[in-house]
Amino acid sequence: MTKKLQKSDCKGDILIVDDQPDNLEVLSIILESEGYQVRQAVNANIAFKTIEIQAPELIMLDIRMPEIDGYEACQKLKLNRETEDIPVIFLSGLGRGIDKSKALEVGGVDFIIKPFELEEVLARVAHHLTIRKLEIELNRRRQELAQQNYRLQTQIYICQKAGKELEIFKASLKARGKELQDITGKLKNIQPHY
Repeated sequence: MTKKLQKSDCKGDILIVDDQPDNLEVLSIILESEGYQVRQAVNANIAFKTIEIQAPELIMLDIRMPEIDGYEACQKLKLNRETEDIPVIFLSGLGRGIDKSKALEVGGVDFIIKPFELEEVLARVAHHLTIRKLEIELNRRRQELAQQNYRLQTQIYICQKAGKELEIFKASLKARGKELQDITGKLKNIQPHY
């Protein structure tokens, strides 16, 4: 089961997965200096274990890694209900169109080519974290609206049921009123007139 840790003093929780320690270090320094919380994994298996402990808000994922490559790792993340919505930005020295297409096809949201450009990395990370936070807020509001809608539907049902019961009661009163009129009329006919 994944948990999400929210820290008010950080811009976002990012997991970087890359088998090259230099890349991990450079990206971590860049992102931490901008106020992001950064965690590192040197392969996909370590990344999966890290995610089980605490789900990040964004994953930066290298394509070429031993055992499980970035494409396969992303596919596994997208097949898991608890991680399917985490945005994945692919990192690669491969800049061919086919690599970018495959990255997007398996569920990535973006592609950054190595060597990294500082401004590009920061802009893309900020962009995708903003989108993710807006999606979370939108889903929260949808749930609130669904709950409000349910409450309103329940109130409408109760009011409609009460309205039907009121109509039955009115009809019953009208029938009783008619009976009383009939009885009153009969009593008047029975009483002597003075």
